[in-house]
Parts: sequence; structure tokens; C-alpha cells
Amino acid sequence: MGGVIMDRLISGTEGQGFEGGCHCGAIRFRAVGPLRQILICHCTDCLKLTGTSWGASAVHADNFTLLTEAGLRWYRSSAWAERGFCSACGSQMFYRRDDLPLVSIAPGAFDCSDMLTVSDPMSGHTRHGVRSAPIFPTSTGPVPDRIERWGEAASGSAGPSPAFRNRHAGAPLGKQCRTG
Repeated sequence: MGGVIMDRLISGTEGQGFEGGCHCGAIRFRAVGPLRQILICHCTDCLKLTGTSWGASAVHADNFTLLTEAGLRWYRSSAWAERGFCSACGSQMFYRRDDLPLVSIAPGAFDCSDMLTVSDPMSGHTRHGVRSAPIFPTSTGPVPDRIERWGEAASGSAGPSPAFRNRHAGAPLGKQCRTG
């Protein structure tokens, strides 16, 4: 693991296996913890490539295995990093820096994401010469451990449209983890 110590680990993920994949199933992976908390980046590259901020957990590259990779393509997004995405469905899945033996993984790519937590917001700082600003205003306090899902907000919230409700009637909100 190249002597790199990953910080902001998620307690209880050490030695655990986590699988996931893209939307269409052309890419499947397995990551063995420990997993890093989700870091949120909103540099110009992330904003341009995703349309919003990029959030990702991470695992040591030695603990990451591609189970199927038919649609996986890598895009060199900067002089120091590349991003993995599915060429079939467009899912943005991975981020790898050349100087770190880690694979960053989009939180939504995991089959079960209940174990993931968000780290403190990244304050305005410079990384690789790119200045970023906080995604969550620091004056509001820490990032919540769990962000309410659409439709779970307090009464009075607009929530999903009737068309969305009809289309997804009975479907659970978010990814449900298998137990047992």
C-alpha cells in the first residue's frame, strides 16, 4: 500500500467486503475495507465533469477488484488523475490519482450505502493549484450524518410529484441493504 495511510476511516468497515456497480450492470466491483468517509470536492474539474460536486469514498487499490468491466473507460481529467465511467450508461464511478494507491468510489455505486458517512465539509482550500469553496456553509454547523431523502422531509415539503409516486409506488427510497 505504498506507505500511504488513509485517514477519515469509517469505523466497522475494516475487512468487510462491499460490492457495487454502474446503472446498467456493465461494471461490477468489490472493495474490501477499510473505507474512507465520503469527501466532497467541488473544484472546477469536478463541477465541469459531473455538473455538481463530486463525492467519493475510497479504498486502497490493493483491496479493489473489478468483477466485470465491459463498459469501463478511463478519462484523463488532469495531469495527475483519471476518472472511470461506464461507456454504456454514463455512470461516473471512480477517481484515481497517479500519486496515491487509492481508488475513490462514488457513493451511489455501492449496492448498499448504509455504512457510508460524510466527512466534514472541505473548506475553501487549494489542491493542485485549484481553489475550491465549501459545499456546505460552515456557519450552519457540521454536515448531517444522514441527509433526508426526497419525500422524508417534514410535512409541508413538496416531495416527489404524483407522476413520480405512481411510477415508483411501493419502491423503497434509496438502496436497501440485505440482511442476514
